[in-house]
Amino acid sequence: MCGIIGYTGKKNIAQELVVGLEKLEYRGYDSAGIAYCEHGKLVAVKAVGRISELKKLTEVSRPDSACGIGHTRWATHGRPTLVNCHPHLSYGGKFAIVHNGIIENCKQLRAFCESRGVSPVSDTDSELIAHLLELCFDGDLRRAADKVAEMLKGSFAVGVLCSCRPNEIYAFSSRSPLVIGEGKNFCALASDGNALSGVDTLVFLKDGESALLRPSGAEYYRKGKRVNPPAAPFSSASALSVKDGFAHYMLKEMYEQPEAAARTVAALSDVRLRGALTFIGCGSSYHAGLSVLPLAEHVLRKPSYACLAGEFICSERVKRRGTTAVLLSQSGETADTVAAALEAERRACRTFAIVNVPSSTLTRVCKRHAVTRAGPEIAVATTKGFTSQVIAVAAMLTRGQTADSVKRLPFAMEKALAAAETQEAEEAARLLAISPDVFFIGRKADYGVALEGALKLKEITYINALGISSGELKHGSISLISDGTPVVVVHTDPSLREKTLLTISSVRARGGFVIGITDDSDVCAASDLAVRIPHCDPFLSPAVSVLPLQSIAYRAAVLLGRDVDKPRNLAKSVTVE
Repeated sequence: MCGIIGYTGKKNIAQELVVGLEKLEYRGYDSAGIAYCEHGKLVAVKAVGRISELKKLTEVSRPDSACGIGHTRWATHGRPTLVNCHPHLSYGGKFAIVHNGIIENCKQLRAFCESRGVSPVSDTDSELIAHLLELCFDGDLRRAADKVAEMLKGSFAVGVLCSCRPNEIYAFSSRSPLVIGEGKNFCALASDGNALSGVDTLVFLKDGESALLRPSGAEYYRKGKRVNPPAAPFSSASALSVKDGFAHYMLKEMYEQPEAAARTVAALSDVRLRGALTFIGCGSSYHAGLSVLPLAEHVLRKPSYACLAGEFICSERVKRRGTTAVLLSQSGETADTVAAALEAERRACRTFAIVNVPSSTLTRVCKRHAVTRAGPEIAVATTKGFTSQVIAVAAMLTRGQTADSVKRLPFAMEKALAAAETQEAEEAARLLAISPDVFFIGRKADYGVALEGALKLKEITYINALGISSGELKHGSISLISDGTPVVVVHTDPSLREKTLLTISSVRARGGFVIGITDDSDVCAASDLAVRIPHCDPFLSPAVSVLPLQSIAYRAAVLLGRDVDKPRNLAKSVTVE
């Protein structure tokens, strides 16, 4: 998962590239670099760590160039080191490349390069692309790039500089997003259109398409022939918003959730989901699918499922015509989810994407889509992305009295955020911050919320947290509970009260410390510590009960001094399978 930026025709090229990379830092931030052509020679400037480290280097050297490419990396092949950092130069220094994706046949290509006397110096698959370009180059950049694209297997979005064409950028992609922007007397490319500045129109490259960028404009090709893909006017959803006085983007985005929920309900109340549904997603999006699964089965009276995108690709569960695969993704670029959408189409399923980015790959791949109104989400750990997906599904499923309950959810969410500010929530955060292991449990709709609560704590505190179904606790995992082990119990369904109380009793009998997240007085009384949330329909409660879990994880991370917005090893949108 990485970010690409490139401009040709822009003055102060280093500054322009760094600004673009800062907007892409959510996609990866273990190293970054830029490349440009100066006095007929390609120059690469790289730094390990955050883009701020690269910025220091570029402030010292101000290149006399108006064309360059940049990259921010999240390591897949090789550790975050200078030699593994992009851009990569070819063995003769004629080419510089940036690459997003995974080259699946990199071992064979490495052997191919070595057989021709070229020894790669990095551990990356990406470096091979630069060497292959120089090996195939006969004076025609486009022809060489097309040859290399045919040799690559996997997913790739590639930006190329050539020392003999100092004002041009060549780009090609397959199964990895790449967008071309055109402005007045300049062209640009990026892996996310919101990273571009000053462009008037955007063109999203389709699989197998390529583009030649010059200051005067871009040419587009498919299978060696010129094509004229449709261009869309550039619009940025406020680009990257500021923190507005909040200490972190995550905290700001937590408090934006009620408003995001209201916008999403208003936008999607007239859209309908019907038939047997299979919710497909990764991470928080998968948890959102699990959380709305009981609602879908209750409303539609048809068997529905929730499936991890990576498992759906290799499973045979859903093959029936008439099934709707609901693809959940905040960015709309998650590689596993995009691959699952293509597989669902192959199986003759209807596909419906729920995303937060209208111009994303999933919206182009799926037959139908709905866009949540969460607004920009900068923090790597999603908050309003999860709740907006839950509310989007609820809005598209419910009618009548239940639909009115969905419209009231933003008010319940505001009350839940107030509950997250209580002394009990602060005490829970302090306890979790000093605990080596934490359990999160729940049943039915609360099960998905328990998984999401555990994920939030893992993501931003690095504490080992396990989310499981309450009923499964006694089947092995209870052996891990000892004196003082925190067990967070999510309970919002009155029909499950007795089962929840029995589980709490079992936990406390082993010395576990129970933290209740509930609207139930009996469960509050049975817990060692309880955060009382407002009551709402149990089928809709995930949008409410998750809020104190987000807040507790955030507070624990702050107490531990973690980098809340950019936790280690993570990226906002994972665009490799």
